[in-house]
Amino acid sequence: MESVTNRMSHFKAEHIRLLKEATTLLELALWKAKIEEKEDHGEVKPKRVKIDTQSKRNERRIMSGANIVIKNVLPFLELK
Repeated sequence: MESVTNRMSHFKAEHIRLLKEATTLLELALWKAKIEEKEDHGEVKPKRVKIDTQSKRNERRIMSGANIVIKNVLPFLELK
């Protein structure tokens, strides 16, 4: 009986690890889609102009809506 309990604990921990990894990948995919969407809608990608690209990337990350999507996807992936 103890080995079954140990295996269940192991699989739950593995599920949590994979869930965190999947959440990160989902967030990055949404962020990338938002960046590409902005580029497709007429924003010209500068060639070698020095602009604050980090702040633009952070702004698009915040505006990607990943926090809303992840909040609604996680309940379907979590163990109960």
